[in-house]
Amino acid sequence: MLKQWVWPMIVIVALVLTGCAPAATPTPTAAPTEAVPVEATPTPAAAPAAPPTKYQEAPMLAELVKAGKLPPVDERLPEEPFVVGPGVLITEQDLPDWQPGRYGGTLRGAHFRVNWDPDVFVMMNEPLLIAPGIGVQGIRGNIVKDFEVSDDNKVFTFHLRKGLKWSDGQPVTTEDVRFTYEDVLLNEEITPVFPARMRTGGTTTGEPMKLEILDDYTFRITFSAPYGGFLRQLTIEKWVGYSELLRPAHYLKQFHPKYTPMEQLKPLLQEQNLGEDQWVQLFNLKDCINWELTNRQCIGFPVLTPWMIVEGPENALTFERNPYYFKVDTEGKQLPYIDKIVTALVENAEAVTLKILTGEVDFMRETTALAKLPLYKENEEKAGFRVVLLDMHVDPTGLIINRTYNDPTWRSVVRDVRFLQAVSMAINRQEIIDSIYYGFASLPLKTVGEELSQYNPDRANALLDEMGLDKRDADGFRLGPDGKTFTILLEHGAHAPDIPLVAELIAEHLKEVGLKVLVKQIDPQLWGQRANANELQATMIWTDDQGWDDRWTRLALCQGGGSRLWCLWDETAGQQGEEPPEWVKKGLELNAKRWTTIPGSEEYNQIVEQELAWHRENLPIITMVENVKYAMIASRRLGNIPSSGYAIAANFSGEQFFFKE
Repeated sequence: MLKQWVWPMIVIVALVLTGCAPAATPTPTAAPTEAVPVEATPTPAAAPAAPPTKYQEAPMLAELVKAGKLPPVDERLPEEPFVVGPGVLITEQDLPDWQPGRYGGTLRGAHFRVNWDPDVFVMMNEPLLIAPGIGVQGIRGNIVKDFEVSDDNKVFTFHLRKGLKWSDGQPVTTEDVRFTYEDVLLNEEITPVFPARMRTGGTTTGEPMKLEILDDYTFRITFSAPYGGFLRQLTIEKWVGYSELLRPAHYLKQFHPKYTPMEQLKPLLQEQNLGEDQWVQLFNLKDCINWELTNRQCIGFPVLTPWMIVEGPENALTFERNPYYFKVDTEGKQLPYIDKIVTALVENAEAVTLKILTGEVDFMRETTALAKLPLYKENEEKAGFRVVLLDMHVDPTGLIINRTYNDPTWRSVVRDVRFLQAVSMAINRQEIIDSIYYGFASLPLKTVGEELSQYNPDRANALLDEMGLDKRDADGFRLGPDGKTFTILLEHGAHAPDIPLVAELIAEHLKEVGLKVLVKQIDPQLWGQRANANELQATMIWTDDQGWDDRWTRLALCQGGGSRLWCLWDETAGQQGEEPPEWVKKGLELNAKRWTTIPGSEEYNQIVEQELAWHRENLPIITMVENVKYAMIASRRLGNIPSSGYAIAANFSGEQFFFKE
């Protein structure tokens, strides 16, 4: 059924599968709710190894020590460094041939947005806690050495690593935590709205956390109700970094009037053409959170990352190893292995591709295209790279039907789950997999289920007839309860290049069962405005992001403006929006309950399975495919590159990359 005009588009379009980067109803006819495991026997996290008794450092740092410009490596590392070995950053299943690396080399990259390289951002992102492969099974300390959680999941006690130092050599202590909490998060001029993730339950209406400093290296955070999901908030949620709770107080106090008199701040304000009442703007300019560390304005800002941005050519971003980085390998070698990262600024994504094909890029995940796989394979040997097919951390295309759109006829149709089941079975997913994703995807068994994922137009037609949409207009399209042609306006913002192609195919598939779909691409900014205003009937965007743990429930309802009024009711505790039906409330309750539990625990995993069953039963989003592959590029000289798992997890393990020769 693939139209002739679609295939040239697939060849031409760079299908950049990115991950970056929110009334009465008929009784539902239940879809299958077979159990689908959260993970197929999750590989346990490797037990923390004892730190080596003797440490080694990169030759470039040894030279600085010899010249008296750096203290010895033993004095730069914490008393108990984080030890990296097999199964620590990436599970042994996904990286079975981990090995200690060798020092040296410059990792070459490319980017096309000024001061922003997403691959380097992820490689330098250090959360307070960590689990292998960006998961939640086996969460352990990262920046913090370890932690304890009270039996009621309300109280969290964290222990910093004694001797941990910022990249300028200054010690990391709980004063950095206190400053971040009291002088940044609680300062309403700097932080007008206290972050939801730091509130009970991770919601905007939850009570803010309370901080208690116990000593120089121990702090305690207390919530008013169980909030085990706080551990996830400090591990991977929204690609969190340590800066959420830990910022260099010794550096930032220079720009805060509580610690530096305004007379001393005046010259700094004048340099930025700011008035005395604009000190907050100055503070924000000088403060660099994890998302900003590839920006030149962060040169000189103290960090805890494996590399730090330094001065370099204007047409590139340059990063050098952090001499105080807190991780070592099993042989006692201070990480990272690679000395420098240099990523060239180019005009656009196609220019990135050119650099890949000419062998000028050593690692690339973000700006690759599955549609270019034949091109990569044709050039990989002569350009010295290999294509590693790993998993996307998102399901790239989901069909979202807004069940709170302001049209009584529309609501009466789309709130009948039989309509959603029919739509799902009318879609030929195998054609989408073969033509759009080159065969590197699978049916969405987790969120849609076996039966509803299968192409079954006969069953779809029967369901639509059964629910009363059995009359048609002169063109063969089905009539709604009001006697008019029932039309679905599917508006999307082309947030990824595969979305327009999939949308057009869906329109063709649904036409075969008498459903009229009008596909319209609109400006992404307009799309966002219309989504927030509850003005989209239907849309498409990626779903199930591993870094966003509301993906099975709240995001399934709220993504892309879908059922916006129900979400608004939930977000405002019933003060705005529209009260949802019981099946929606059940999903929201499951979501809230999951956030009370410890991520990776048996209770947590059971709730996730219940949410998946809820998803398959109610289809809040009609997922197209899952397990889509990323065509990640890695130099043939690079070691410790995973062979399976999430592609973005490879970025998160960049400190263990090394050049074999």
